[in-house]
Amino acid sequence: MKKLFLIISAVMLLAHPQLAGQSLLLNDQPGNTAAKLNVQTHASTSFAAGSSLPEVLDHVFDSLTSISVIKGFNAAMLLPDGTLWKRASGLAEQIPAQIELTTDHLMGMGSISKSFVSATLLLLHEDGLLALDDSIGQYLESYENVPGHTTIRQLLSHRSGINDFLNENPAMSEAWLTNLDSIWVADTILHNYVLAPNFPVGTNWSYSNTNYLLAGRIIEHITGQPWYEVVRSRILNPYNLSHTFAYPWESYGTQPFSHAWADFDGNGTVEDLQGLGLPDQGLFSLAGSAGCLLSTPEDLVQFSRLIYGGHLLQDSTLDEMLTDYIHDGSGFEYGLGTAMYPLGGSLENHGHDGSLIYKSFALHFPSEDLSIAAQQNDDRLDVPGSTGDPFDIFYLTLALLDTYLNYTAPSATADLTSTFENLMVTPNPADDVTRIDFKLSTSNHIQVTVGRMDGGAIQSTNFGLMEAGQHQLELNLGDIPSGIYLVSMNTSDQRIQKMLVIQ
Repeated sequence: MKKLFLIISAVMLLAHPQLAGQSLLLNDQPGNTAAKLNVQTHASTSFAAGSSLPEVLDHVFDSLTSISVIKGFNAAMLLPDGTLWKRASGLAEQIPAQIELTTDHLMGMGSISKSFVSATLLLLHEDGLLALDDSIGQYLESYENVPGHTTIRQLLSHRSGINDFLNENPAMSEAWLTNLDSIWVADTILHNYVLAPNFPVGTNWSYSNTNYLLAGRIIEHITGQPWYEVVRSRILNPYNLSHTFAYPWESYGTQPFSHAWADFDGNGTVEDLQGLGLPDQGLFSLAGSAGCLLSTPEDLVQFSRLIYGGHLLQDSTLDEMLTDYIHDGSGFEYGLGTAMYPLGGSLENHGHDGSLIYKSFALHFPSEDLSIAAQQNDDRLDVPGSTGDPFDIFYLTLALLDTYLNYTAPSATADLTSTFENLMVTPNPADDVTRIDFKLSTSNHIQVTVGRMDGGAIQSTNFGLMEAGQHQLELNLGDIPSGIYLVSMNTSDQRIQKMLVIQ
């Protein structure tokens, strides 16, 4: 049994002291998350012996969220075999009527948006449309306090020294509060709300949302399209991430969008902000390409597996993305739009957190081939529950991770895994024809199903009785749209699943 000791190192980057009151709704820095992850495990609740992993995850999620006063939690986990677990609790709306939160409700992902924007620029880099060491002045007009000799690599890794318009300029939050329903344009912000640089380009590290407004503008200059349309055409549509939208510029249609709770008037009580009539479009437009994307944990875990599992970028490009540009001894790392957090036991992880009233956290663990994401629709962190212990999205995420790492399958289920040996699906991402190689330990009837991540079957083939030994099957996938799917190998008493990417 594996054991994760959830002992997390503290790091720097506290909220800027000049920001206070409502402006803290804009605070979004991954270093803050790394600093607060010094928590004990909360996954030690009891559950019935012989429970399946999804049942245990349900129990832990329900037990923890039921004693929390935070309004709503949503979480998902993409397991190594491709199984998707997801769960929700709490409220999506309180005014004018209470509506329960579901796993389909959208929430703001905040700065996880940076990973989508960075990945899009890296795809353009792979196409030869830019080089990471190009200066941003090659692509952008001149902005005051934005050094044109900053490279794209320095922009994406937060080594530009460029002032953070959200967290470091009080005039920006004041302008937002004065004009809550205004839809902000990136150039308006870049020309008027960026203060002098924090340090010379490339000499230090400082998290700045301004870097990613500039990154969005570079995408637009190179492609001639709005940045979010390029994210959609290069990532969201090809891989069927159908629950992710750039708000307010894209419509989310009929999908439910959870309200957010915060103490906006400073009276010590959180309120249903949209229920009270707070315009949310202005806030999201203010974040722009630095943090305006809406999503669900389901899409976030699929994106995490897609990019950090090596299915989106070339290996050399992913290596560039994961290069660590922080060397302060804290264990917190930052690459090109992605972070690694100092989890106990040096468990490798890649992802990002986000905060734009909504709180979001998404991580992929390469050694486990596991992705976890969670969101909450409440701005509060470290909130004491009925037991008096503090609790929030980060405690929940670590509890779910700890539960997975400590789970031992019931022996009757574990014994079934001997039917298939050395199961491989190649190529993956798939061609029109994809092979399944495996060895059978005993004779069995074999059926192969290709299905959506939500469990719906698209294609099923019965290969009949197959003798013990090595086998290779071919699947014709030419008629299946691009996206992320599950390939299920079924016998009369067993099912093994693998994730399949179709481009």
